Amino acid sequence: MCGIAGYVGYGDTLSILLQLLIELQHRGQEASGIAVVTKDGRLYVVSGKGLVSEIFSYSHIDIPRENVFGGIGHVRYATSGGYMDAVTQPIAIGDRIKIAIAFNGTIANYKLLANEYRLKVSSDTEFFANAIYIETMENKGDVVEALKVLAEKIIGGYSIVVLTNEPRIIFAKDPRGFRPLSYVYNGDELYIASETSALETVVGGVWREVEPGEIIVFDGTSIERTAARKIYDPTPCVFEYVYFSRIDSVFNGVSIYTSRIRMGIELAKMDNIEADVVIPVPDSGRAAAIGYSKASGIPIEEGIYANKYLGRGFITPPHIRDYVSRLKYGFIKSVVDGKKVVLVDDSIVRGTTMRSIVLRLREAGASEVHVRIASPPFRYPCFMGIDVASRQELLAWSSMTLEDIRKSIGADSILYNTVDALTRAVGLCSLCTACFTGRYPFNGYTASDLENMFSR
Repeated sequence: MCGIAGYVGYGDTLSILLQLLIELQHRGQEASGIAVVTKDGRLYVVSGKGLVSEIFSYSHIDIPRENVFGGIGHVRYATSGGYMDAVTQPIAIGDRIKIAIAFNGTIANYKLLANEYRLKVSSDTEFFANAIYIETMENKGDVVEALKVLAEKIIGGYSIVVLTNEPRIIFAKDPRGFRPLSYVYNGDELYIASETSALETVVGGVWREVEPGEIIVFDGTSIERTAARKIYDPTPCVFEYVYFSRIDSVFNGVSIYTSRIRMGIELAKMDNIEADVVIPVPDSGRAAAIGYSKASGIPIEEGIYANKYLGRGFITPPHIRDYVSRLKYGFIKSVVDGKKVVLVDDSIVRGTTMRSIVLRLREAGASEVHVRIASPPFRYPCFMGIDVASRQELLAWSSMTLEDIRKSIGADSILYNTVDALTRAVGLCSLCTACFTGRYPFNGYTASDLENMFSR
């Protein structure tokens, strides 16, 4: 999962991109980058490992502040490639025609397509940049046509921004609309961001979501909209509603906060546990816990403090996940001591964090810990932009029973939402729920098919 941003206008491009990326930092904390192009076609890229504030805290950054057409930005959370050697974005390529790309998602079949294009690449990012450039050159410099061609070949999910030295900016979603992307256009300026919350904070105004398969071009004067040749029934990623997106964002016209409240309500409808207090796992479990408390009548309290300086546990690199899960949370003993606790979280993926929280609640004096999860068991890998490419990484992989999971995390009981209940909570008739069901929206491909394709 990553965050992408773009800006074209008369403002301070670097400053505006930094603001957008800071608002998207929750979508990636491993690397950050910005590319800008001047009005006379000079392209500059600065990127590196670390948070936005770390990479762009120095005055000697080689990015111009004057005569700038616009720029794009990226915050990275690796979904393919290694954590230590992953390619930072934006990535720039080309000679006479130069492009820089930043994208959010995963291309599952990039290795097969790289062979088709005779490319030697180490990641889907490198493939995407090179393939766009090749198709652009074969289509007389038309990036839009290149994106149309690739949309028919790619298996996976993406939202993308492309900056060219013409200069132009192009942004698009894959034809199934897995990942969020929105923009504000006021006739003079264009702002682009992965989430509506970033746009509302930085610029305000009326935002619009990019439609599945939509490709939009802005040359500084006029905006043009077109679409991929083949559009499918939308299958937005359900995990955006469960975890990734900020609660003040909107995706496909649905409030993330409202959907999470309804997840908690749906969960409580299935439950009959007797308990003293509902405790949310901060921060992503809080809205579901509010809904659960409202529907169950069990009072809610803040019993866990989250260290804001350690970021989001799920998108933490694997070599530090164990100690981050131990250090991230503090526990308020006066709230949980002697209490039967209903512990509400958004999901359990690998189990590292939940196992630690249950143990420490008991150490803080909780007499019982009943885990309630706002989404169904995460049983299958994702190939559309979530860092789970192997079933063996998952706590609830397909052969695990609920009793196995309960014992693994040390809880007194465990209850998950169902797929039907989660779908009702979001309120859309079509969602990608492959991580819960194993049903991928790609012409009958199974998890094994996609795993083999991704790792071959």
